[in-house]
Parts: sequence; C-alpha cells; structure tokens
Amino acid sequence: MEIYINSFKNIVTGIPTTLSLTVISILLALALGVLISIGLLAKNRIIRGVCRFICAFLKGVPILVFLYMFNSAIDGIMGWFDTALPFYTYDIRKPPTFAFAVLGLALSYVPYMADMIITAMSTIPVGQFEACDAGGFTKWQKFSRIIIPQCIVIAIPNFGNHFVNLLKASSLTCMVTIMEMMGEARNFATMSQKFLECYIVCALTYWAVFVVFEQFFKVVERRFGRYLKAGVSVKKRKKFSFKFAKTSEKVVGEVS
Repeated sequence: MEIYINSFKNIVTGIPTTLSLTVISILLALALGVLISIGLLAKNRIIRGVCRFICAFLKGVPILVFLYMFNSAIDGIMGWFDTALPFYTYDIRKPPTFAFAVLGLALSYVPYMADMIITAMSTIPVGQFEACDAGGFTKWQKFSRIIIPQCIVIAIPNFGNHFVNLLKASSLTCMVTIMEMMGEARNFATMSQKFLECYIVCALTYWAVFVVFEQFFKVVERRFGRYLKAGVSVKKRKKFSFKFAKTSEKVVGEVS
C-alpha cells in the first residue's frame, strides 16, 4: 500500500505541468485553427488549396514526430535566429523544451480545431445570414451577435472531446524530458522498480482528471445551451398569461 501512496504523491506533482501543457496548447491550436478555417472558407482557390494541404500534412504527422523534431532537430534553425536577431539568445544547452512541447501538441490539433469551427458554421441556417443582411447588420454585428454565439454552443461538445484527448496526448511529452504526470510516474517507477503499481496509479490519476473535465464541459454545455431547451409548457404559459392579464386590469383600473 505504501508504494501506491508514494507513487501517487510523485504523480500529483506533475498535474500542474500537464494542465499547463494542455490549456496553452489547446488555446494556441484554437487560435491557429480559426485562421486555417478562414482560409478554408475563402473564395480564393489558392488560399483554400494551401490550407487544405496544411491540414492534411498536420493530420498525417504523429505528435511524437513533432516533439522529437522541435526538441532534437531544430537547433540549426534556432541558431540562425540567434545570429539574425540581436535581441534573441538561444542556449543550445538549455532549449525551451516546454515551449517546443506546446508547439508540437498545438500543431497536431490545429486541423481538428479548424474542422470543428467549419462544422459549427455549416450548421447555422443560411436564412440567418440572409436575415442579418436584410436587417442592415454589418459583418461584425452579424458574426459577433448572431453567428458566433450559436457556433460556440454547437462547438462546445467537440471542443471538450479535443481537450481531453489533448490532455491524454500530453503524456507523450515525457519522451522529451517534460516532467508531467507520465514523466513523474516513469521516474518513480524506475527508482522503485515497481512499474505495474506506478502505472496503475498513473492511469487512475489520469482517469480522475478526465472525469473532472468531462463534468466541467457538460456543465458549460448546459449553461450555454439553455436557449436550445424546450420552452415553457402550455399549462404554465396559460397560467402566466392569466396572472399577467389580471395584473394589467388592476393597473388600468387604478390609473383610471
């Protein structure tokens, strides 16, 4: 029992790093995904073709390849930046492994963010776009007040799925010396030579974190999707209308 407790104490110390990797990577992927989705919806064929190629390439490359590439094979490029930019200094002995890990994870999820945004946009009825144009809405008003709020509600379930998948994928960063949950578990398992016990605790810890975020996104989905729920029942509407009518009559009588 002691080995389980000690391994849990070590694994828990990696939770902040895991969450930092996940949150920063998903936000960066979302920002880049917005740009790619704009390119995919552009009228210019060349821009659409370039964005499709980027999405296909990023989908086809494993996350671990990006992690190894940025951490082991990019020293020459970073050295060039060090020479070309006077305000930038790159120490080859201490590379920014955390930033490289974030970049590798984010690039892998950019096409999925773009697909999520385009799917949400495609579910909005065309009539709403036409109604906004007929009402004299500017393009900013049309998207900020009508289209984007609906897209957010539609995209929340997919975004939650991508978030928890990226949370699990962050365990790959232990291969490039990032000490997150999996890295802490592997180190403690090597020192104690209790691999099965440590990895069981690691699996349960990942599962517990997954459950927390799954419930969180369910609450967010219910909160933002309240307008999608069925309206008030006919009985309640009639009761409310009756009370409103009586109140109106009373106010009119007093005024008279």
